[in-house]
Amino acid sequence: MTHDHHNHDAHDFHHTRSLTMKRLWWALGINAAFLVLEVVGGIVTNSLALLADAGHMMTDVAALVLAIIVATLAQRPATPRRTYGLLRAEVLGAFVNGAALVVIVALVFKEAWQRISETPDVDAPLMLVIALAGFIANVASAWILFGSRNVNVNLKGAFLHMAADALGSVGAVTAGVVIWLTGWTLADPVASLFIGLLILWGSIGLLTQTINILLEATPEHIDYDEVKEAILGIGHVTDIHDLHIWTITSGIPSLSAHITLEHECSDTLHWHECLRETQDMLRERFGIEHSTLQFEPESYERDGRPI
Repeated sequence: MTHDHHNHDAHDFHHTRSLTMKRLWWALGINAAFLVLEVVGGIVTNSLALLADAGHMMTDVAALVLAIIVATLAQRPATPRRTYGLLRAEVLGAFVNGAALVVIVALVFKEAWQRISETPDVDAPLMLVIALAGFIANVASAWILFGSRNVNVNLKGAFLHMAADALGSVGAVTAGVVIWLTGWTLADPVASLFIGLLILWGSIGLLTQTINILLEATPEHIDYDEVKEAILGIGHVTDIHDLHIWTITSGIPSLSAHITLEHECSDTLHWHECLRETQDMLRERFGIEHSTLQFEPESYERDGRPI
């Protein structure tokens, strides 16, 4: 019965992974095609808003490529040299992606400032058509990824990225409508500034998250003190030290700690029950699947000093 259940879970896992990869490739194809369209359209229509939105769509393409690469690399087994495998390739890629976003925003802001002082002519009707196409691409990509948004943190991030970019495309569409109806060409650089701020907001959040992971900070959704108190609340536990909580990669928190047990507990070899209870609690209450715990008796001396 257990064997059949294991095979069923494995089949579901591979089916979900295969479906998720197909959805990622479809979303990538749509965004790559409309990225080219917006770049060419921005140059032809002389619209900075379209080029800014193209920069935003470029981040979509990068995010989707990253999600595909990570999904592939994450399947590689660990080696004696890389004991966690290549899971942190996601973090490094996300950090580079976030840094590139900041550079793109700086270039957009610089060009927008120049256009505010010297506003060029913009082909509003063509700009509007291309901006609408970009909006449709974002909505289509978000719809494709909607069914897989809860598979893991990366896919949820990709879905939210697509949904937020649809809002960015609204800025380019709005600028096209305003210029077409009123002739107010300043709407183009103003819209590009709005889109740039959206990109900057997302990139700062991405950089903050990746830096925290690289610095092995406690995950934002886990309260360090609450975890410590929960462990101390387990029977026979008298003290805890060297408690560390960090993230291997997004969605995979880890914990290590030295836990002191009552003398009677360690003498009667009851420690393995305490180990099982502690690991079960960490998994069920805090979602920490990977925990390394060292249990020590009250009489244990560390660095020549009683603890």
